[in-house]
Amino acid sequence: MKPGATLMERFDGWFVKPIEKLKELPEGDGGFLALSAALFLCERYYRASTDTLSDKRDDETFKIAAAKDLELSPDDFKLFWIVYRHGIQHQGTPQKYIDKNKMKYIWQIADEFNGIPEIYKINAYKREIRLSVWKFANLIINKFRNNPSVFQKAVSHTFPEVK
Repeated sequence: MKPGATLMERFDGWFVKPIEKLKELPEGDGGFLALSAALFLCERYYRASTDTLSDKRDDETFKIAAAKDLELSPDDFKLFWIVYRHGIQHQGTPQKYIDKNKMKYIWQIADEFNGIPEIYKINAYKREIRLSVWKFANLIINKFRNNPSVFQKAVSHTFPEVK
């Protein structure tokens, strides 16, 4: 990256271009890495928009804001977060989740799904959380690009110049 790069140029170089390169791999092979970056950016975006970047103990505020913005119920967003974010960030792959009522939540990734998670009923005891990795990544990237004040809060102290 060139010296003196703007914050947006650094954002593009550190996240946007790598995600685009991962998309070029055959058979979606770069999908989990792209999803990992998109989930990181998702949390960063909603923490910045709710002023909870420095309070990592406040896990509810940003999730409620994300759910509202994505037009999901808070419970559906939390299920998405458990299955996708916790799975990807802790195990390298989305995880299965069984709630206290014995409802099983599994994941399904495909290009024909939306960039916003969808909870799909399989049967009385099983739900599938459907997602398009690439649409989700683009959605989150565009949130940063289209909201300069949130972008500034999210990256102003975290994108130092690398020499």
